Order: sequence, then structure tokens, then C-alpha cells
Amino acid sequence: MHIWSSPELYASVVAVIGVAVLAIYLTAPGRLKAKEQKRQQRDGDGGSPSGRSGRAASPAAQPARETFRAQGGQAAGGVAPIGPVPVAAAHETTRFTDLAGLDEAITELSEVREYLSDPARFEAVGAQLPRGILLYGPPGCGKTLLARALAGETGVPFYSVSAASFVEQMVGLGAARVRQLFDEARKAAPSIVFLDELDAIGRSRDNNNSGGREFDHTLNQLLVELDGFGGTTGVLLIGATNRPELIDSALLRPGRFDRRISVERPDRHGREQILRLHADRRPVSPMVNWAEVAADTSGLNGAELANIVNEGALLAARRHQEWIEPENVWEAVARVVAGTGSERLIRDDERHLRATHEAGHALLTLLLRGMRPPSRVSIVSRKGAFDRSPWSTAEDRETLTKRELMAQLIVLLGGRAAEIHTFGEPSTRAEDDLQHAAALARRMVEKWAMTGRFELAGGESDKKMPYLEGSAGGSEVRTLVSGAEQAARTILADNERSLRLIATTLADRESLTASELAELHMNGTTSFGSGSGLSRLRLNRSGIIDLRPATSSDAGEGISTSGSSGLSAPGGLFDDPDF
Repeated sequence: MHIWSSPELYASVVAVIGVAVLAIYLTAPGRLKAKEQKRQQRDGDGGSPSGRSGRAASPAAQPARETFRAQGGQAAGGVAPIGPVPVAAAHETTRFTDLAGLDEAITELSEVREYLSDPARFEAVGAQLPRGILLYGPPGCGKTLLARALAGETGVPFYSVSAASFVEQMVGLGAARVRQLFDEARKAAPSIVFLDELDAIGRSRDNNNSGGREFDHTLNQLLVELDGFGGTTGVLLIGATNRPELIDSALLRPGRFDRRISVERPDRHGREQILRLHADRRPVSPMVNWAEVAADTSGLNGAELANIVNEGALLAARRHQEWIEPENVWEAVARVVAGTGSERLIRDDERHLRATHEAGHALLTLLLRGMRPPSRVSIVSRKGAFDRSPWSTAEDRETLTKRELMAQLIVLLGGRAAEIHTFGEPSTRAEDDLQHAAALARRMVEKWAMTGRFELAGGESDKKMPYLEGSAGGSEVRTLVSGAEQAARTILADNERSLRLIATTLADRESLTASELAELHMNGTTSFGSGSGLSRLRLNRSGIIDLRPATSSDAGEGISTSGSSGLSAPGGLFDDPDF
């Protein structure tokens, strides 16, 4: 009896009963179900603050999480990974006839079109489809349009994916997406896979970073997929990039990207074709001369040309016009090349200064052989010229002589020279002209060795850094620029009547066409000057321009635009007597 009445026994019994009741409570079916629901809700929200507050998980996150777990992946920090890239095949309707200014690239792709349309004809002679085609060139030139047009011509499924969508933070996810894309393409073969901005995953690897990044895993998987293409898979990979020099050499070897096609800016004929292609879809006045517009838009790509036509249509609609008139098109050209114009009121003295500046440029383009005036000259200021100068070059040429480059320098500095000649001092309007002139002179010295500094050619100097006192090439650049300015002042002084006539008319009308400029010049003097002691440009053996009085020994060496004697430079600068 004493044992049953001890406090220790009572305490033991109460403890056993408490443990049993707690176990029954914790293992109740309803509580287990609620606990499981809370755990699923927490996992679905990925440990985010919204998950801890009890918000329901997004239904779209569940398939992505299940896909990632099935691939053996694990997210760090409880963050649910992003799902696979959508790879829906499209059937393009774009054709080669919808493109313009891309004749060379279309010719290269025609063989691929014939293969995909009739593979049996090529397989009969053992020919295989190229595994990859790399389209490279400046942005806006039509690389994506070419890939879409090829798919439209052949009628095969077209998979278009941005290469940047393959790069993720979680290791293995990008490689899985590459596998998924090519698996889908093989099922739909023959098909075309287009990877835009290929350098996002195909960038060249270095010894310091290779092997330890998600980027490398994705690139390695792409290399494996390209090696896995057999001769009869019928899958063509097209890559596009603006920076071909960044692509890894393993991607560019034969057997992966077998063909490389350069897609460059269109020439004059191509620009006219592109302008007409976009103009055919809009009501354009028959007075618009697209050939003249194409001649005045050197260096523009296809996207910019399409924007010109669209800007012209917007201007016509803004002015309640039923047709796109020539003034709309020229205003659109000015907007695309140099930005929108300033509408602030111009004072009379500033108007005259601007007109004199632009008249100096324009008159020199009329006088110097090989230079062509722009289709329209205006004194309206435009913000943001996008590193383009309307006075730099007039033709689509890649090879220029020293004489032609010096003519460009003289024209670039013509506005500043006209200001000094008329007002006795320069103005800030020549800032862009000086920038372009200095850059051109620097290339002449450092890249093309046109002053004899061969040790500077091929160097990797910083083009944005100014020259320091006594630095290599600095004195040559200064001599070229100052000599070109002096030459411009001499020419304008000998044609002062034409300069003043053009400046006065331009100040009154604010803009002049090229034909109007030529007519104004013909009404004045058409030669560089006349009379004894005419100043003539010469180039000494060091390549330096200097001024000295003409002598009888200079006869036959003149530079003229109308048959009379003019500026000469025997020895290398203006060797052409017709300059």
C-alpha cells in the first residue's frame, strides 16, 4: 500500500498519460493534412515573404519546379528556378521578295533554300546540308529578316530564340534548355533554328574563367548538339551576331558553322530599293525622287531607311496631307540623320553666322573635285548628329586617296574658314566639324601612314584620348588640320562673291537644294581666282601644306573647276590636275 501512495508513482503515471495524449493529438489525420498543405504552400512560394504570409503559390510555378526537379537541379536559397524556354515552331510568310538591298546574302542562301525544298536531289550526289550558318554585320541590316525569309521560302518550321534566354543563374538550366530546343527541332525536321545575338552564349572563353560558369556549360551543350547533327537530320542552325570577333573559335570551325555570310549596310542602289519597297505601301507623291534620297543617305542601314519613310508619313499626317510630299521626306532624312530640329527663334546676327558657316561648307563641295554637296543645306540646328557629318564623304567608297582625304578635311573646315574670313573670328558652331576633322587626320597619321609615320600604323592607340605635348603623331595631325583650314580660307577668299551670295540666300530661305547651290555659284565666279601672284596650295616633301605665290614654273599644275589655273600641290597632296 505504501508503494501506491508514493508521490513518485503518481508523477510517473501522469507523465505517461500526457505523452500518450500529445502523441494522439500530433498524429491526428486532420492536423497532418493541414501541416502538409502549409508545407506545400511554403515550397510553392519559394521561401519568399509572400509565401510566409500565407499567399497561395502561383500555378505557373509548379510545372517549372517539377521540370527542374526531374532534371536533378536544386535551387540555392529556396528560390524556384525559371522553367524551360518556350519552343513553339512558327511557319513564316516572309519571302525573299519582301527584302531589298540584300542581293549578295540572298544569293548565298538560295542554295540552302533549294536543299530544304528538295533534299533528295542533293542527297543523291552525297551533298549534305550545312550544319550552321552565321549571319554577321552591323545592327539593323536585316539578319533576322533573312532567316525568316529563308524559312518562309522553304516552308519548314522555324524556331526563333534569343541566345540570352539560355543563360541563367542556376547551373545546368541553360544546357537543359539547349537540349530541349534541339530535341523539338529534330522532331519537326526539316526545320530551321535561329539563335539571335549568338555572342550571348557563344562568346570566346579564356583560360581564367573557363569551366566554372553556367555560361560554359551552355556553350558546351551547344557544341555537343552541333556535333550531333548527322547528314540527314534536316536541322539547320542559323546564328546572328553584331560582334563576330567575340565568337568562340570552337563554334566557328568547319562542321559547326560551315558558312559565314556578311550582311553589310546597303550601297546606293540597295538603299533606293529599300526606300521604294517601303514607299510602295504608302501614298507617296510622284515628285519624290528616291534615287536622290538614296544618294544623300550614305551609311544608313535598312532599319534607318525604313524609319525615314515612316517619319515622312508621320509628318504628312501631322500636316493633314493626303500624300507624302518631297518636303516631308527631306525633313524625315534630317530627323533620322541628325535628330529633330530646334524651333526656337534665331536672332538676325546668329542667322547670318549660321548661313555663312554652312555656305563655306557648301561652296567647297562645289569647287573641289570628288566632293558632292548634300541634297539639302539648312541653317536649322539639330541636336544629336549620331557621329555623322553631312560634309565628311559623299560616296560609298572604301578606298580613298590622300588627295581625296585632304579634300574632305578642307570641306570639314570650310565652315570655320568662312567664319574667320567674314567675321575675323571662329564660333562654337565648328565644334562637330573639328571633331570629325581631327578624327580623320588622326586616322591618316596613325592608321594609313600618309605622313610617313610607319611606326604608328597598326597600333592600338586610344582614339578618344587627346594628344599630349610631344606625343607621337600629334604634330602631324596638327599640321594636317591647320593646313586644311588655311587651304579652305584661300579658296573661299578667291570665291568671296559666291560665298556671300550663297550665305545671303541661305539666311533668307533657311534651306537650299544642291541644284539651287550650283545655280547660285554659277551666277558668281566659277574659278578659284585670277590675276598674278595667286596663292597656290603646295605640298612639300614632308607632306606639309604651305601657301606661296604662284610662279611661271607652276603652269600646267593648277587645280581648276572651269579650266582656269588654280590651286596646285605637286608632290603628293593634289596630284590630279583636275582637282
